Amino acid sequence: MKRDATEPAPMVTVVARGRSSGGERRALSSGDRVGDYVVASLLGHGGSGAVYRVVAAAGGGPARALKVLHADLASSREAALRFEREVRAIARIRHPNVVAVHDVGELADGSPYFAMELLDGVDLRAHLAAEGRLSVDETLSILDPLADALSAAHAQAIVHRDIKPSNVFLADAGGGARRVVLLDFGVAKLLDESGPAITGSRQTVGTPTFMAPEQIRGLPTDQRTDVYALGALLHVLLTGETPFPATSALLPQLHLHARPPRPSARAPVDPAIDEVVLRALSKDPGRRQQSAAALLAELRSAAGRAALPAGAERPAVALHVEARADGAALDDAEPGLLDDLETIQPAALARLAERGFRAAVEAGHAALYVLDPGALPGGERAARRSAVEAARALLGALASRPARDPRVHVALCLHAAPARFAGGAPAGGPLLDVAAWLPEGLPAGLFATPALLEGLGIEAAPAGAVARLG
Repeated sequence: MKRDATEPAPMVTVVARGRSSGGERRALSSGDRVGDYVVASLLGHGGSGAVYRVVAAAGGGPARALKVLHADLASSREAALRFEREVRAIARIRHPNVVAVHDVGELADGSPYFAMELLDGVDLRAHLAAEGRLSVDETLSILDPLADALSAAHAQAIVHRDIKPSNVFLADAGGGARRVVLLDFGVAKLLDESGPAITGSRQTVGTPTFMAPEQIRGLPTDQRTDVYALGALLHVLLTGETPFPATSALLPQLHLHARPPRPSARAPVDPAIDEVVLRALSKDPGRRQQSAAALLAELRSAAGRAALPAGAERPAVALHVEARADGAALDDAEPGLLDDLETIQPAALARLAERGFRAAVEAGHAALYVLDPGALPGGERAARRSAVEAARALLGALASRPARDPRVHVALCLHAAPARFAGGAPAGGPLLDVAAWLPEGLPAGLFATPALLEGLGIEAAPAGAVARLG
């Protein structure tokens, strides 16, 4: 038996193969059954567990990544609580730039696991190793969604406490676009948690290279602790080097007492950016930017890449998804047909969120999802191409959905136009005026407006004011 990751109940037992004759669990192998999944391969090992690629035992659906706590840690109260806290933290946030958890459970030996989305791409550590220091524009393209993810976590009273390149993943979102994803909430602090403490009040958790002074001292932490780590990460992105040497035996003392070097002393960085980084790395939390969003805003201002003023519009992309049933079928609809209709939008939201879309308008069995090109590298054209790929993938997934009723049809239509955003969410503009660009009575299939297709070189068959995509 398993449970949904959002439920607060304790983890429950799931019978799984993968035990030796002596009763000790061996590493899972290809073909082993874990709950609703079958192990396909080992993806890697971490300090607390192993991660496997798994597929649905019943067939169909996307592959997942399954993280299993190491067997020798399963009996540790602290390790088990940290593992479960990671699941609860991720489930509370539910943000497109935070890795998504789908379900949790336990192996027969008591080792907990959780299944999360399987990401294709590289982590930021590997990207930096290949590229060296990054440009200001690329740094902003990474820091923008990362700060948004942290803001969402902080809004849920969650402090990550382990921001570092290996915990930031650059996932392939198709069409040359990428999705920045924050990983590993294993040492996250839930500020509103009333349960038993996992560590002693003076115990240090985190990664020393990016650790704030209050973390090193074992003092209380809050969102400004993550701001410090963001400052250290920003230093790495702009210079290719950590503020203090990671191999130094004096690393904790350097974080506690030494003044960090100016980025402009190590790389061709505008001196105006120095103050932003050094402020984030202040020893006193009260002297830092008080939020991830504030740090991002200061960086944009110093770099001359100011965010658009409130109320300003910028190019964006929308995907309208509508599910409907044959008219006669609704006259005396049975539960199966209605259930099928109800599955369309949740499935669309889950898949499109992985591509960076946000739900903007919902009405009955229709919804509008918006993609902000400003959150993706490559600009507006790359975002339009990525949206076409996402829509095609969604249409294919919906066509093969379980218990599909042939009387239920899905119509999708893509459009590009200016939109206004507030707090990263679509809030108005021509793009959200759906009646102005969506043809009435659109048949089932995938369609796009000329504004969306302009300059992409994608073949499409004219269908009135829009074009059908093959």
